[in-house]
Amino acid sequence: MSASLADIQADAPSHHLPAVMTGRDAWFLDTEQALEEEMDHFCGPPQPGDRAPWQARADQARLAALCLSGGGIRSATFCLGALQALASRRMLGEFHYLSTVSGGGFAGGWLQTFIRQCGSIAEAERQLGGSGNEIFAKLRRYTNYLTPEVGILSSDTWAGIVLYIRNTILNWLIIFPLLLFVPLALLAYRTALEAARGSTLWLPLVLGSAALFVATFSACILLPSHRPRTGGVTAYASPARVAACIVAPTCVWALALPFTLRALFEQPLPVSGLSLCRLGLAYFAVQVTAYLSGLIWQTAKGHPGLWLYERNVGPWLASSLVSAALISLCTGAFIDWLVGGAASFDAERAEVSQTLTYAAPPALIVIHLLQSVIFIGFRKSAECADLDREWVARVDGQLLLAAMGWTGLCLCCLVLSADALGRHDAQIPALFSALAALATGPAAAFLGKQVFVRAQSLAAKGRMDDLVMMGLSAMAAVFGISLFALMGWWLGRLLGSAYDWWGDCLLPGWALGGAEVGSGCGINPYGMIVILDVAVAAVLAGAVWLFGRVNVNRFSMHGVYRNRLTRGFLGSARARRDADPFTDFDEEDSPRIAELGTEKRLLPVVNMTLNLTDLLHTEWAERKAASFTATPFACGSAVLDRADRARDLPATGGPRGAYIRTSQYAGMETRGDRVSAGRGPLLGGLLTISGAAVSPNWGYHSSRPIAFLMTLFNVRLGAWLPNPAVARRDDLKLAKPRNSVLALLSELGGRSTDVRQAIYLSDGGHFDNLGVYEMLRRRCARIVVIDAGQDEHCTFFDLGSVIRKAEVDGLAKVQMGEMRILARSTIEREGKRAGALGYARGTIAYPGARDAASLIYIKPSFLDDIPAEVRAYGATSPAFPHESTADQWFSESQFESYRALGFHQVSKMFGSKLTTLSDWSVYLDSEIGRRPPDC
Repeated sequence: MSASLADIQADAPSHHLPAVMTGRDAWFLDTEQALEEEMDHFCGPPQPGDRAPWQARADQARLAALCLSGGGIRSATFCLGALQALASRRMLGEFHYLSTVSGGGFAGGWLQTFIRQCGSIAEAERQLGGSGNEIFAKLRRYTNYLTPEVGILSSDTWAGIVLYIRNTILNWLIIFPLLLFVPLALLAYRTALEAARGSTLWLPLVLGSAALFVATFSACILLPSHRPRTGGVTAYASPARVAACIVAPTCVWALALPFTLRALFEQPLPVSGLSLCRLGLAYFAVQVTAYLSGLIWQTAKGHPGLWLYERNVGPWLASSLVSAALISLCTGAFIDWLVGGAASFDAERAEVSQTLTYAAPPALIVIHLLQSVIFIGFRKSAECADLDREWVARVDGQLLLAAMGWTGLCLCCLVLSADALGRHDAQIPALFSALAALATGPAAAFLGKQVFVRAQSLAAKGRMDDLVMMGLSAMAAVFGISLFALMGWWLGRLLGSAYDWWGDCLLPGWALGGAEVGSGCGINPYGMIVILDVAVAAVLAGAVWLFGRVNVNRFSMHGVYRNRLTRGFLGSARARRDADPFTDFDEEDSPRIAELGTEKRLLPVVNMTLNLTDLLHTEWAERKAASFTATPFACGSAVLDRADRARDLPATGGPRGAYIRTSQYAGMETRGDRVSAGRGPLLGGLLTISGAAVSPNWGYHSSRPIAFLMTLFNVRLGAWLPNPAVARRDDLKLAKPRNSVLALLSELGGRSTDVRQAIYLSDGGHFDNLGVYEMLRRRCARIVVIDAGQDEHCTFFDLGSVIRKAEVDGLAKVQMGEMRILARSTIEREGKRAGALGYARGTIAYPGARDAASLIYIKPSFLDDIPAEVRAYGATSPAFPHESTADQWFSESQFESYRALGFHQVSKMFGSKLTTLSDWSVYLDSEIGRRPPDC
């Protein structure tokens, strides 16, 4: 018997609200409300006064779910055969949910469109349960759904090539100007150093000292042991405040001081000791002043830690004095090394600014970090000394990372571009080598998907996979270095030409007197600064113009993939199409998913992956993703929370979830698209996202070096959509992010999160490739899983993954019985003695439920009694029925073999008198219990 209403009601969250809402909140639902609405759909609205939670209603309804797994067209065709077998037994109407992922969504979308065409599930079962030849006739035209007309000279092939090239170029028009800003900023910094004069000696010193004062003062008052406590809660500083008040000002100081260093080179030799000590004295004075200011601040505020200030004056003075002395000594050593005994700096003037640019800022940060090292070593401890040390270490780590990044970019954009590509005697071979290195980019981008899937799979991981991953990362690194070096070289030549044309004309009169100050090649740095200012302004103006005008989804490969998937699997289910005779596309092929919630059975649940590669959720560091679903009623995720945007989860134990009414979500291409307003997203678009296997951000497979290359070369099938937990109401209607430029840069850096206005969605298989996770959330009592994922060795990686995630997340505990599913090699070797059945049974225990639920797991198997035509095809393909998912171009025999295998395998699982799912489960238990012969 199911759990009593009282038992579950006692465990129900206190924030339980009615599912029907009015006013502003009519758009927004939490997880409880979204699932209650589904219960209302199946069971009718609750009676007045009935406040039973949805969990009790779900247990009483004994919900059933049919799950179709990912696996591209291989999964789609096998699932079509399975659906045909279920229809022949009139079993499709037994399922409340149809949960699909990736390739399973192709078949599920076809079925939903076919039911809509027939008018009812019963009529669809009647037609589908027959031979199916006429029904599948149109679908067979699109076994090569990406390019139906195959061949190197076909129009479909060349249309695909042109679309890829066009979209990639359009993406580059956005990406490369933004990437050019990096070498442009470095060149501007170096040129500004070159233009430094003795008159600017004090200004950068004052500005840098002010920034260092802010950083040091903030560090003193934000240290955990110095923070105030209210009601037993410490007011710790947020990561954003630490970055803004400590890390950023320190970097400003490190960038400002080299201007004072550069001005020293305008003084006559030898440089006086006072001039050398000036920077060190300024550093010491700022550190002491900031420390005393922190003491005064803490005294005025009455904050804790005053005694720590008093006891640590000595260590602070000593550590600051050591760093100040190092700054002065390093300044003198640098001058001595660069001059090498010369009487003046003129001979070495060309090297001064270059060396200061890439060496001075990181050197200053390292010396500053040494001050914190010495201070922490001699500091008098507090009660939270460990917390203080960890806090300081994290701040220092961020500063060190910034220093390393600056050095790396300078070496690529300035040093390598000048030394390897800028010399006239080595220009041609160097350029040839650079272009050869660039060839690693496309290779790593396109190989990344296939190789990383295998390498990240725990079932297949080995030493060779680790080496392949390292090789791909190395290829990405070589490409990145070569790219920035080439951009720096090309930008330097372009700016030099611009200076030759317009430099003197743009110079103000007062700057002409500095014509002798240059890089040794007659270039006036003031003129170059004007040119650089114009270039920086042009790049910034372009970025501002692109803001909000570019749809990052439009010119990825998402739209190309969507159009062909929709035509092949949704259009082929329609009796009549009004297709363009030239392209064979029809805009009416895809229904809106909000229009499909009319039947009380087979409610579609399209499973997608919400990528979380920014690792704000450290407990999900491996999965890097969460589930995101779309139904005719709501779209969203249970890990989101509209009420909490700062990631401080409520005391109830986690986020409440954030969903948006499907009719109001991501349905409009532009704000002026009134035709699509209030209709919600297209089913074809959602199925495309659910099948977006090749994406820069893709759950637990994600790798930032590979993400950079895949984005740059437009290997992108996922989509950016508004975040139901953050986006404004007007933005939620759009099928794009509000700021496409920021979204594209995030994709380029492999960064996606759930706290910004836009979220990145990709293949549902990047989180759960079976579609089972969300059915366990809905407490389904009977789940049938058709897993056609590639698994030739029968390691059941996808099944194990979803079982583990469901148990970790507290949804359910699944225990599988005997797995009578064997690899083809085992079946062919042992024959009937292997006892292979191609399916297995499991039990599900839900929290608070008294009755166990059941799970039927079906996997394509090369059984000994498969039809002759299927065996004949298998003889030509040793990998059958687990051929590579990368093969999305099926032949006629390939398509029919998988469909026939699905029909045969599922049909064989039925007894002679089965009429319900419950009877089917009992029958399968008896079949599994029968032992194979001769064993």
